[in-house]
Amino acid sequence: MERLLQERTFDDPRPPLQQQVSRFRRRVDMNNAAMSRRKFVTITSVGGVGAALAAHLTNLAAQAPDKPGGICITLCNHWSYIGIGWQLGIESCVLSAIDAMGMADLAPHVKTCLELDARAYEFMAEKFPEVTNRLKKYLAEDKVELIGGTYGQPLGTMFSGESNIRQLVYGRETIRKALDYEVATFLDEEEFSHPQIPQIALGAGYRYASLAQVDTWGRAGIPYWEVNAFHWKGMDGTAILSTPKNSLFGYSPDLIKLATSEAFKKLQVLGKPLLFTWEEFGWEPPDQPSYLTTSQKYADIASQFPVEFVTLKDYLDRHGNVAAPQPVYFRMDDWSKLLTWGLGGDQLRIMDRKVEGTLLAAERFDAIASSLGAKDHAASLEVAWKHLLASQSHDVALCEYSKWQGDRMAPLDRIEDYHNFTWGTIGYNHLDAGNEQGKAVLTSSLNTIASHISAEPAKRGELAMTVFNPSAWDRTGLATTGLIHSIPANTLDITIRDRTGRVVPSQIIKNEKDDTGKFLAADVTFVAAEVPSVGYDTYYLEFLRQAATPPATDLRIDRQQLTMENTFLKVKLSPKFGAIISLYDKRTGREMLDAEKGAFPVFKGTPNQNYELYSEEVAKKYGHHGLTIPALLDSSQSAAAYAAETSVAVKPREVPAHANGTSWMEWIELGPVRATLKTHIYWRLIKFESYVTLQADLPWVEVTTRVLAEIPPATDSKGPDNRFPAEIQQGYWLTFAPAFAPTSVVRDFPLGIETSERSYFHARTFVDFVGEGTGLLFLHPGTQYFKRDASGVISNLVMREWESYFSHEYGWPRYSEYRHALAPHDGSITNADRVRAAEAFAQQLITVMGQRQAGSLPARKSFVQIEPQNLQLLSFRKKEGPGLEVRTVEIAGKHEPASITIDVRTAQACETNLLGKKTGEAACRDGKVKFETRPWKVQTFELA
Repeated sequence: MERLLQERTFDDPRPPLQQQVSRFRRRVDMNNAAMSRRKFVTITSVGGVGAALAAHLTNLAAQAPDKPGGICITLCNHWSYIGIGWQLGIESCVLSAIDAMGMADLAPHVKTCLELDARAYEFMAEKFPEVTNRLKKYLAEDKVELIGGTYGQPLGTMFSGESNIRQLVYGRETIRKALDYEVATFLDEEEFSHPQIPQIALGAGYRYASLAQVDTWGRAGIPYWEVNAFHWKGMDGTAILSTPKNSLFGYSPDLIKLATSEAFKKLQVLGKPLLFTWEEFGWEPPDQPSYLTTSQKYADIASQFPVEFVTLKDYLDRHGNVAAPQPVYFRMDDWSKLLTWGLGGDQLRIMDRKVEGTLLAAERFDAIASSLGAKDHAASLEVAWKHLLASQSHDVALCEYSKWQGDRMAPLDRIEDYHNFTWGTIGYNHLDAGNEQGKAVLTSSLNTIASHISAEPAKRGELAMTVFNPSAWDRTGLATTGLIHSIPANTLDITIRDRTGRVVPSQIIKNEKDDTGKFLAADVTFVAAEVPSVGYDTYYLEFLRQAATPPATDLRIDRQQLTMENTFLKVKLSPKFGAIISLYDKRTGREMLDAEKGAFPVFKGTPNQNYELYSEEVAKKYGHHGLTIPALLDSSQSAAAYAAETSVAVKPREVPAHANGTSWMEWIELGPVRATLKTHIYWRLIKFESYVTLQADLPWVEVTTRVLAEIPPATDSKGPDNRFPAEIQQGYWLTFAPAFAPTSVVRDFPLGIETSERSYFHARTFVDFVGEGTGLLFLHPGTQYFKRDASGVISNLVMREWESYFSHEYGWPRYSEYRHALAPHDGSITNADRVRAAEAFAQQLITVMGQRQAGSLPARKSFVQIEPQNLQLLSFRKKEGPGLEVRTVEIAGKHEPASITIDVRTAQACETNLLGKKTGEAACRDGKVKFETRPWKVQTFELA
């Protein structure tokens, strides 16, 4: 929970009330110096100060005059355990809840919409059951409403559609178990808004939504809509009754000023306006709860106007009928967001995608393994998912390098102590925990399936390998064996054979040899062709006592000319700085990059000129005395040493002889399956490396980059509104320039794909620059922010810093790494092609080594097939208890027949909402579910 930019100040025209509160507090002997957090919580939760003050102060509240019209006011209170609660303890969440209940107790009896993460309610119920029981009572009496309901309060636009769904589903279920309460209104204070929210909110059981989000360190970027209520339409046509963000909105605003504004008068014509105010209860010391003073601000306006204090549910129940029947759709371009792009080098987002890929694969193969008789791991996978969802917290992202915020200490006797870890570090710990659990399940499930595969009859080699494809279509790609240690003596070469006995192209990418050149250990990569959808194929390792001639591939390398090519592409690299200066699409005969404007990757950025590098003594010790900060870094202006005749070692040198303080290039792989040129650019304060790789039989070129930064990039200047601009100016970037003029730019976001007309935009996994008869699909690992300038140069942000502005401590990753891919095409690819390319880029094929054996499963098999191609598989899992769940989303905007075939024993199927509640029948025969797709619709089925 980050501190807001504006100061938290309150109008203070309330001496009489303050005096009454002060006198009463002295009478109940609230010993500020000695009272522990737990003691305070106990007193207030069982009546104590709140209950006693309620009766005493009710008589002080002025009665509202009997005027026509009137005002509705909703107070929303945002706090969190995941994030700020790691610092100030679950006790701060308890205080926030007590504040909400105290507001209802004191005149003028303000109702509060409480927005905590679901984990906070769960933890609070465990450690503070007396507070939870009191909160249940206030919920039942409609004095408090719980809103939001997400598990981890994420910045939702940055994460996948399936993660968005799990945030809502696991969040609501966690709250239901902790409080026996069904959340009705979807609204997170921080950013969680995009065009597919109406659909998934209704699908997860919400009745209402709101767009009244706060711009904190970043910007939620909500489009203002000057109405009292409206029907917010999603991409699939679903509409949810909502309140907008309009001119009557604010964080702890001057309520009387809003009530007398011209905007209020205009909205009054449309019905009863709603003054929307956010507070953040929880910052205050435990012995000075906010409700004791904050209530007076609301008493002031209630003394001057006829006020109805409502929750969001109350308001929409009573006044939602004023909403125009015509629903309103907001395109992704209608938001002007500034999220955490570039912060922490985007390493959190990159790791998030890896962990989610592991969990989705683990769920899919766990479902299959359980059908073969293994015990399912649904419960442990849910725990792993919750670790992932916790890591997606807005606090982890916005405040990744924060160790402490606010100006008060945590409780002395707090339940947890996170030892001044940064919030990002705690987020990484959750990612590691989720990844470890997911990998354990995935390994167990794959081994179970592999143990049932018949790999004995063919006897093609000493070891059998099962290559698994977690994606929902047949895939061709590179698979790797992993490092093999159990190699027979006197082995001089290794070959790979497919299930028919054909030798397939392979390449030893790592090895250890004895003094005679014989292998002790090796890692082999090979081309796995058409591995079945959510299925597997079988390959064999053969250890040879003589060198073998590998099969020919389409990969060609010219070391002198610095070119490499395959059937699809020809790539030429710069002899000065190693980037791609020509990307020629053989299928269209078109050049894809304008080398004069921008090769790829070119590293650019302005280091922070105000950064204090070292103390004088440290500078002298490490030889940085007198070091100046460069005004601009641009790798295209480098001159790297290159010797074409340098031999390539299978195990490349970590530090070439010519690398001391210089820039250099060398080939580290030369085929036949893949070729890679490594370039090292040396600056005194930053080291930049790139690895440009072309693989056999694949239509894209992959680029891996690494940055070691001893200095952060410059920080943006704040705009006229005293906030950072939505268009990011400063940072470290990777740039390139297409050789054609894009007529459209296609990008994705959770569960949706649209074009963007903006000069700066975000894209969750890909950007497709489409021209006349050509296009360049740009795949990224999690670096989601892009800019395009008037000359056509595209910049992808890879690193940004702003922690120093907020907490006066610099926060940026000294080391970070990235993977990108450039895939040329003829301009006619579909959304399905884009999504599949992005998924294949992020999710590798998986190899399991084993012995030859007999088994009940064939050597090659698919377990899940989905038709048509524009139907994307979101999840396939074994549920706790009986039944399987499969979820899809349509991604082409089409309405047409569809089917899901599950080669697991099933008898019947039904369609459900996201919570698993049945919504309709589904035709199912022999494991094939038939249904009708609808444009951009998420559909979930349960198979029994």
